[in-house]
Amino acid sequence: MFKLLESHQARLATLRRWASLSSQVAGMQMLVQGVSAVTGLLLIRAMEKDAYAWFTLAASMLATLHLLADGGTSTALTSIGGRVYQNAAEFSRLMADGRRMALRLALIGIVLSAPFFWHLYTRLGAPPVTTAALLGLAIVGMAPAIIATILGVSLRLHSRARQAQGAELFGACVRLLLCGGLLWVGWADARAMFAGTIFASLCQAWMLRKNTREYTAPPRASTGHQSEITSFVRALYGNHIFFCLQGQIATWLIGWLAGVEQVADLGALSRLAVLFAAFGAPFTHLVAPSMARIQDTHILRRRFALAIGTAFAGTAVLLAAAAWKPGWFLWLLGEKYANLGPELTLALASQGVGMIAGICWGLMVVRGWVSHAWLNILLSCLGYVLGAAFMPLDTVAGVLKMNLLASMPLLCWVLLRCWRRLSIR
Repeated sequence: MFKLLESHQARLATLRRWASLSSQVAGMQMLVQGVSAVTGLLLIRAMEKDAYAWFTLAASMLATLHLLADGGTSTALTSIGGRVYQNAAEFSRLMADGRRMALRLALIGIVLSAPFFWHLYTRLGAPPVTTAALLGLAIVGMAPAIIATILGVSLRLHSRARQAQGAELFGACVRLLLCGGLLWVGWADARAMFAGTIFASLCQAWMLRKNTREYTAPPRASTGHQSEITSFVRALYGNHIFFCLQGQIATWLIGWLAGVEQVADLGALSRLAVLFAAFGAPFTHLVAPSMARIQDTHILRRRFALAIGTAFAGTAVLLAAAAWKPGWFLWLLGEKYANLGPELTLALASQGVGMIAGICWGLMVVRGWVSHAWLNILLSCLGYVLGAAFMPLDTVAGVLKMNLLASMPLLCWVLLRCWRRLSIR
């Protein structure tokens, strides 16, 4: 009886500790995202719609390049690093191998994406000089973005999430000050705002490099992990290409079939994704790295249930608030976007479902459950086909409905997949 009582008390103590850590991480992430949100709202309110549309497309290209340069490398580093993070020589070698793989994938990403975005800008009537400048900045900005991702993995695996978040906060503050200063002097050009974003990313990467010197030092002779990283990339690169389509297809479709007004509207609504950061941050910075190390299935199951339950509850609260008082949310975007009430709930629902599916997928990849990763693409394509067949894709509401419908098969599959793997004793 005493042993059972002690075991129960130990579980309660662990739960309280994780609740405290999660609240700290969520609070820090809310601060980071709050600073980023202020910057984003300044841009939305101050920039003309056409300039903000150009900026939105540039951000879309940067996100695409980042995903293609990763290609599963960060997942491999998290999964492999969960085994070797306590061995300094092995971990340094792992980080070096990861950087080399990311460089190769970055070159492939540029070749795949640059022609498409050039054509999209041209179709929307962007001046060639503006197009060339924004595409060039996106290519330059890919390097610090992928470096920050790789170095962030090393900090999280060593339970140094605060330093990773501190670097994020530093970059967000630099961006706010720089973009705010440019807007104050009346320079609301898309090129200037995007250059400020890239410079802030460089600052974040610099701080992460400073905090991870012991993991980025030239590794001593040890066993390389290039082949194991390559196996992860082979299994996941197709998914990363699809993630590019999945994450940006709404922007691309509305830009292709409609115009700059609709691109700006969709870009403004996407800024509200910051509201979900407080729910996703503890998983990214605490839960996912710990799940890569946990060997006890019972503990793993409890952590997963807590993360998913919190994500579902948070999404439900935000959707209820948006349906009740949409004006509270649209006020943040300014008068130019006050007519987006019907689209607001759709945008938040799509973002919430995507966050929950992302948490489940994150568990699958850090545990190495990627043998059926191709089903991710198949099920999402099925959802997109259904959405495209029934929704008008030349409106913001139509592409948001398509995104939401496309997320449902994937969400059901990842939940079922995780449940089955966690049920194995």
